[in-house]
Amino acid sequence: MVNEEDESFLKPQSPYAEIKLIEEKLLKINKKKIRYNTFRFGTIAGVSNGMRFHTAINKFCLDASLNEKIHIYKTAFNQYRPYLSLRDAFKVFKFCIEKEIFNNSIYNVLSGNFTVKQIIKMIKKFKKKVGVKFVKSEIMNQLSYFVDNKKIIKLGIKLNSSIQKDIKDTLNLFKYIN
Repeated sequence: MVNEEDESFLKPQSPYAEIKLIEEKLLKINKKKIRYNTFRFGTIAGVSNGMRFHTAINKFCLDASLNEKIHIYKTAFNQYRPYLSLRDAFKVFKFCIEKEIFNNSIYNVLSGNFTVKQIIKMIKKFKKKVGVKFVKSEIMNQLSYFVDNKKIIKLGIKLNSSIQKDIKDTLNLFKYIN
């Protein structure tokens, strides 16, 4: 279980993740000069005007809509990872601004912890014929982990958007693509 207080779990797997930790350290160093929150978001899912397809769920939905096989890292199929509905992400920003919560803290933000297997099962509820191709990845870490978001929940926010609804909405967006 990964929480905000135990940084021993933080082992960045990409330059992006490394930079995020450097940014957090810079904020901590300057905490007397600035009020801030740091949000560690789960992987974003959901429809938006500027929708991108490099995140797992959105990419899986696009591939399924194009009747292409969904490429899945073989080692990731049963690994748990945190996912965040775009609706919950917006809810967090709105909540903290409206309540003026800027307490120089780090918060894990997610709608749920799921395996890729569970995500594929959700996709198949709305698109029956989904092909899967298992691929190898040199950079994929071998860890399965849950992320704890109790700290942000204690502030009084309810993160209850449905990843399954995000999948349904994304698939509906592309239903006429072929």
